[in-house]
Amino acid sequence: MSPGRPASRSTRETAPPRLVLRFAVSTCIALSLAAAAILLVVRHYDTVQAERGATAQARVLASTVLRDWVLASDFDSPVVGPRRSALDELFSTHLLGRGFALATLLAEDGTVTYSTDHRLVGTRAAERAHIREALGGTIRGDVATVDQGSRELKTLRTIAPVAVPGGTGVVVLHQDYGPIARAANATFLPVAGIFEAVLLLLFAALVPILRRVSARVHRQMEEIEHRAHYDELTGLPNRTLFRRLLEEDVVAAGPDGGQAVVMLLDVDRFKEVNEALGHERGDLLLQELGSRLNEVCAGETVARLGGDEFAVRLPGRSPERAVQLAARIHTALEEPFDLGGFSLEIATSIGVAAFPEHGMDGDELLQHADVAMYLAKAAHAGTAVYDAAQDTSDAARLALASELRRAIETEELVLHFQPKAELESGRISGVEALVRWRHPDRGFIPPDEFIPIAERTGLIKPLSRYVLASALEQCGEWAAEGLELQVAVNLTMPDLLDLELPHRIAALLAETGVEPEQLELEITESTLLADPFRVGRNLDRLNEMGVRLAIDDFGTGYSSLAYLKRLPVQTIKIDRSFVMDMLESDSDAAIVRSTIDLARNLGLRVVAEGVETQEIWDSLREQGCSLAQGYLIGKPVPPEELAGLLEERGLHASRAAAATATAAR
Repeated sequence: MSPGRPASRSTRETAPPRLVLRFAVSTCIALSLAAAAILLVVRHYDTVQAERGATAQARVLASTVLRDWVLASDFDSPVVGPRRSALDELFSTHLLGRGFALATLLAEDGTVTYSTDHRLVGTRAAERAHIREALGGTIRGDVATVDQGSRELKTLRTIAPVAVPGGTGVVVLHQDYGPIARAANATFLPVAGIFEAVLLLLFAALVPILRRVSARVHRQMEEIEHRAHYDELTGLPNRTLFRRLLEEDVVAAGPDGGQAVVMLLDVDRFKEVNEALGHERGDLLLQELGSRLNEVCAGETVARLGGDEFAVRLPGRSPERAVQLAARIHTALEEPFDLGGFSLEIATSIGVAAFPEHGMDGDELLQHADVAMYLAKAAHAGTAVYDAAQDTSDAARLALASELRRAIETEELVLHFQPKAELESGRISGVEALVRWRHPDRGFIPPDEFIPIAERTGLIKPLSRYVLASALEQCGEWAAEGLELQVAVNLTMPDLLDLELPHRIAALLAETGVEPEQLELEITESTLLADPFRVGRNLDRLNEMGVRLAIDDFGTGYSSLAYLKRLPVQTIKIDRSFVMDMLESDSDAAIVRSTIDLARNLGLRVVAEGVETQEIWDSLREQGCSLAQGYLIGKPVPPEELAGLLEERGLHASRAAAATATAAR
């Protein structure tokens, strides 16, 4: 079985109906019925024509030959004696041997005065109306039968008037229908043969056309079927097919107490990668990721559920086996991906859920695997098995998303400020603005709970604008009080891609009275790889305005050092993950030291985040780091508490110059 292509009965629906074949058969039947109807009409026409010909012949006999043979007295009363014998000889010689089976003479009242069948003489004819029509000059022809003793003979009966000197009578002539039918067939059969040959030729010409059309429709039906159950980008089963297969696993495992496991996987920070490198490379990453997952999970069903979310079904497996497979997946994905000449390393988070421990149907298993995946992402654990104790209510998360929008509009969000101090002098020269949510019912909600929600729901841009405006407003108030502090604000990728950003910041600076150099905008490394034109243009315009720019969390993103030479940044911030363990980890210490040396050579300031001990402070100062930020200097606090901290510690430049000078002496 090829990876990702389940070969079970359920992987394919019933073969698509052969619609064209059905249409061809239906059309053939319809044409046959139409042809039969046409042939019947033609046959009827030929028969009528033959009957008319026979009737015309009888009329000629009645108006010519019989008028010369028959006397007026023959119609007055039944003919007997020598006259009957003479008429018998006459009719036998000239009529009965020439296709006529019976001849009868009728008086005006319908009495049979003579008949070649003597049994009829003296009887009265039943068709009185036909006799009156004949006496009025109308000749009538119809099909009848003649009793010939052992059998009944089908005949064409002609009722015609006979005008003789001294009166008018009626003659009824019965012609054998056999010659008439043969004459009709002689005309009909060639026509029918030609018509049938034409239909056969037409059908023979249509057969290859119908076969090609049928094959094309069949292929299109198969393609539609494939698209309905397989992802177009990666060729893997999609969510619809995967859910059905998972339900089959649950049903199969249920009666025997078996197990079924589902694994959910997505790429950490894929949205940033996709926006930074472009959708084309993002799609290429997903294709390569799907291919690599197929190789690692050979024999299992790998599916793409949507976006960067993939799933693996493990029927009959245990959660422990799934964790082992997850470890192999992480190992396989450590190798960088080649995306059209661009090498990229990624990290993934995997969530595991098993039947029956974590859910009783496919949807519940997928939901709980998704929860486990986000738990793994939050804990940076790589893989997590679903734990009900750590599962927060989905309804609560949805409610939080709707409340966040209202919080931005009603200003429930507040800013706390964390000070940054110069390592050489110890003075506080600036602060970083950090947003907090003061919920009316839940109290303070930390950023790591609501900022991911803002990113997923599209609220990150209005949230970022709110933080920027509030930070500049507070900076303006401090300036009015004589506190000249530089305020740092984080920018998101949507902000940097907005060409109106410089105009908006210029308007806020003018409105609040804050000098451009008092504002520092922090951007992550991944945002530097976004649309080069728009990002570069915005950064150049901000730099020309005098706004300071800093790279946040340096060393954790996807960029290269080459960007530092081209972008107008003045500061880089070393991520706290390197700083906090720099005294215990040689690798972290080397990263911190090389970053400080690099920044000094490029003429950039360096801010070390996560400074929490005096020993780290002293080590950073000895290495030439510019600024420090962390709990050693101060935690993020509301603006009113920050002013008190500055007064208490006497570290702000404008109010501590004398103390600094005294300490220097």
